[in-house]
Amino acid sequence: MTYLDAHPLRGAFVANSFIQLSDLIASQGEAMLRDADLDVPSRAVSILLMIGERGEISAADIAGLLQQPHQLVTQRADLLVDLGLIERRNDPQDGRRKILVLTDRGADQFQRLTVRLAEVADVFAALFAEIDCDLAAMASRAIAALNRSPILERINSLQPAVTAKAAPLPEGS
Repeated sequence: MTYLDAHPLRGAFVANSFIQLSDLIASQGEAMLRDADLDVPSRAVSILLMIGERGEISAADIAGLLQQPHQLVTQRADLLVDLGLIERRNDPQDGRRKILVLTDRGADQFQRLTVRLAEVADVFAALFAEIDCDLAAMASRAIAALNRSPILERINSLQPAVTAKAAPLPEGS
């Protein structure tokens, strides 16, 4: 057992644990992508995949679909532009808007990426069976539950019991 596993307030470390898991998956994803001769950074895979599947899409639309900040999507798209995998074009319906499209090199990477991601899907299915938890489904359920009832709301619903437990001692006690 680690310090975090044994700590009586281990719930305070949930976000840290998920960041560690995310970083581990991204790091191992980099090695997996390099092994397949793919240049796309692991944290930009979802963006390249979405552009490849949609043909063209704006960074704002990607941000909305992935539920990520627009600035983060733009930064990752910039990486893909710098790698020559995607390009920005003017949207013919809205001159102020830019759409993202695959370059020829990006289309080749996209095709090879989809093959590798099919293998990754099998790996994660086996991992989820090994740990007896579909992490993706669990994360979606946790996000939905916290959106329905945020942490503060949950604390406030416990407040009478917490206040009774933590009531200050009267002066002179």
